[in-house]
Amino acid sequence: MAEEAPPPITADSLRARDEWRNSFPGATVVWEETADEGKGIGFDGLDPSAMMRAMYRTRAPGADVLHWYGDSLESLGWVRRPPRRDGWWEWRLPAEPGARIDVMDHGVLIEHPGWPVPEDIAGMTLFEVLFRASGRPGVVPGESKTFLA
Repeated sequence: MAEEAPPPITADSLRARDEWRNSFPGATVVWEETADEGKGIGFDGLDPSAMMRAMYRTRAPGADVLHWYGDSLESLGWVRRPPRRDGWWEWRLPAEPGARIDVMDHGVLIEHPGWPVPEDIAGMTLFEVLFRASGRPGVVPGESKTFLA
């Protein structure tokens, strides 16, 4: 008899977890995006993972943000993987092979000719946090299904 698949993971279930609720102290959410498992996320829509994704801003330097997330996530059992070339820092949870958190420092808001930045946010650091999880066998969050062997 075939084993019944677990119910899809919801964005709300990710939102309720300590990993998501414990955001960088004093950071402000700029925007947020969510998806339940099975909807298809990413630029190609092929990753079926559930997702919580947010952009934040803070007066703290990006290095402080990354260090804080490392300490916070690792205290919950997450393991940091080597940083990727594109600037994302990645953590995996050995107890949940289908779970992954990525953090990226997007740099400091500065004014460019023709692109004014409001005074109250000029000089702030932008960073992104992406929490993905899948209960589907063989799905690695953040990797297109077409690339799984």
